[in-house]
This record gives sequence, structure tokens and C-alpha cells, in this order.
Amino acid sequence: MAIVKASPLFGKINVYDPDGGKQRVEIYIRLDQSVEHMQVGIAIDASASMKSLYAANIPKMVRQPGQNVMEPVVRQLCRFVCDYSGDGTVLPIYWAVGPGGKEIEAIGSLDATKAETMPVDGPKRPWGTGTCLLPALNFFLEQFASAEWAILLFITDGVMEDVPAVKARALEVGHEIKAGRRGNCKFVVVGIGEADEDQLDDLDNMFDGTELEEDVDLWDCKLAGDMAELSEIWDEVDFGISLPMSARILDSSGTIVKTYADEVPQRMEFEVPAGTKSITLEIAGQTITQSLLEN
Repeated sequence: MAIVKASPLFGKINVYDPDGGKQRVEIYIRLDQSVEHMQVGIAIDASASMKSLYAANIPKMVRQPGQNVMEPVVRQLCRFVCDYSGDGTVLPIYWAVGPGGKEIEAIGSLDATKAETMPVDGPKRPWGTGTCLLPALNFFLEQFASAEWAILLFITDGVMEDVPAVKARALEVGHEIKAGRRGNCKFVVVGIGEADEDQLDDLDNMFDGTELEEDVDLWDCKLAGDMAELSEIWDEVDFGISLPMSARILDSSGTIVKTYADEVPQRMEFEVPAGTKSITLEIAGQTITQSLLEN
């Protein structure tokens, strides 16, 4: 459920359905640092429905500033993630290229300086006649096969046509991660324009009810229009980082439900009595009252 965050310290807040008189809560602390050995890939939708966003239907010689709305967005996004990746680079590609939208077009690795001036005019190959995510997913999984951490960002404006195949591949990846054959991964899909919200929700929740539900949460799917700032990209990523501070979490009756003496994990997880409306966190010298109710 969507929860209003009481502090900019927090990323995503998840409140799960009651079970046995208890309710599980997750609170992610917002990341503000690079992650050692993390690699980041960005896949930019290049299906034909995106052409107007690149102003690709307007000759470049008469194109006015601002008509290509994708260029500043992609530049800013690439520049932003470079500050967090382990080596200060990002690997962007175009996806949904060519017949059936089943191809990709590599752009090449960029650092922050190159990202600021990268041309974003769309693919050199034909625009996609469909929107298939699996080729882009497989490309990055191969490129980052040995990465300790891989974050894959997918930007799309439409309906993905191969979601069953994507979910099947993601399930394989989940088992690989659990078995220790692959490093940690997070797949973030950002929908723009007419993106299918129901489809994004389906991907986001694909591990619910599976044998991996408690161990793997690969997808975080969101709409760009709901994002207030770029840092929300990381809001549901558990990097396994612990922060040198102490914290206490109390339920609405004042009962302590969790204490962290020396280190606070980036993803705090705890249980409260079912129906608890709010909690109080004493953390980083602050006392924060956080609602657990849906917006």
C-alpha cells in the first residue's frame, strides 16, 4: 500500500497484510552514497510510440529546444546514477528496437561527464514495432553476470508484450540469487506517458505467494508522475548496508518493538500488532512519528 513518508530519511515503506495478529513493516533508509562493486544499466524504450518524445518526427535542423523531452531526462538520470555506481559509470542501451521490438542497441558505458552531453536522439536502427523487455533484461544479466550488485533501470511508455517470459526469466534469476550463483539484483521499471499501471503492479508483485517470497524482491515498478525526485529510484533497494547509529521503534501504545544498539540496517524490518496506525522512530537524533495507513 502507498504510505506517505514522514521524513526524507525514508525511502519505501511497506506495510503487509495482518497475519496471526501481527503486521510486518519494512522501512528503507534512503541511500546517499555509492555502493562498492555495484553496476548499473539503463534501458531506454525505443519503440515507435516513443518517437514523439524524442522529437524524432521533426528534422534536427528545425527542431526547437525542449522538443526532445527524452534527452534531458536521460542525461539527468545517467548523470545521477553515476554517483552511486561502484565505478562511477552507467551502461545505457535502447530497447524495444527493430521488428517486433525484440532487439536492443548498445550506447556504450558512460561516466558522469560524458552523460551530461550524450546525444539522446533514439536508435540508429529502426524504431521498434513492439515492446519486448526480455532481450534487454538478458543483455544486462549477461553483461553483469559476475557483479556483486546489479541495478537495472527500464524506462517505458507502453504495454510490454512478453511479460510471461520476463517473469519466467526473473524467477530463474531469483533462484540463482538464493543459491549464491548470482549477486544481488534489482530491476526498476519507470513508466512514463501511457504506461500500463496494472502490468507494472503485476511485475512488482510477481514473487508474492511463491517459494521465494521471503528471500527475493527483484522488481520495483513505479510511474514517473508519482516520483518527486530521482532518488526515489533507490527507495526499495536493500543494499545490505548498515549505518553507524542507534535507533528505537515503538508502536502506537509506546511499546518498544525493535532496538538497534550500534548499527541500523538500511532496510529495517519489524512486526507490530495488527491494526497499528502509527509508529514512532527514534533515529539519528530525531523522533519521527510515521503513519502506517494507506494514503
